[in-house]
Amino acid sequence: MTTLNLKHDGNTQVDVTYRQGMPDTPALPPLRHATAAQAALLLDVGLRALLGLLMTAPRTVTEVAAALDISPNRAQYLVGKLHRADIAVITATQPRAGRGMRRYGVTPRWFIPFEVTGAETLDAFLAAQLVPRVTRMMALTAAQMRAHADTWGYWLEQHDETGSNLRLGDERGQASELFGGPSPLMANIGTLTLTARQAQALKARVIALFNEVEPPEVGGECYSVAVLLVRGEVE
Repeated sequence: MTTLNLKHDGNTQVDVTYRQGMPDTPALPPLRHATAAQAALLLDVGLRALLGLLMTAPRTVTEVAAALDISPNRAQYLVGKLHRADIAVITATQPRAGRGMRRYGVTPRWFIPFEVTGAETLDAFLAAQLVPRVTRMMALTAAQMRAHADTWGYWLEQHDETGSNLRLGDERGQASELFGGPSPLMANIGTLTLTARQAQALKARVIALFNEVEPPEVGGECYSVAVLLVRGEVE
């Protein structure tokens, strides 16, 4: 068991305890409530990797730069932003010639209220986190599409059974062999007519499938997955 002490303004000390070798019974870290300034940084998609790094263990700016593959100056700037907002705190200072080397950590448990985010609606609150990630996923999808074919467009067709369909493809037809074949690429938005019980069963099956494949395989690659199931129609 190891304990990480996070000092705030040199006065308040927060103890974060991690139990090593006991993944099923982790000690619950202390909870911090975000201010408006902190919320803006904690919800910044571009800072997520840095926050995750500092929440895992305290690190020096040099270690941050190496882990994120950025310049030391950039790392110093980003860590400094978190430190000035009282998100990242100095956990230790290692003596060395000249200025000591500081280690920064971030407590790994926050509550960020909707009211402090500045979002005008709950829709905007959700979109601020979802849209940048979906945009990134579309860029990755487009890269795989370009590797598959040079020319792309949409096929808009009306079918008696399924109604109006808009599907990606080239001049020869829809790209069913890419999106519906064995290639590990999916980009589907559609509707299903379900009873409440069927919708609950579908959700349970999807969660069970994620749990089944969650343990990483040796030599596996990173795949991004987005799943939304919501009552109502999206045309």
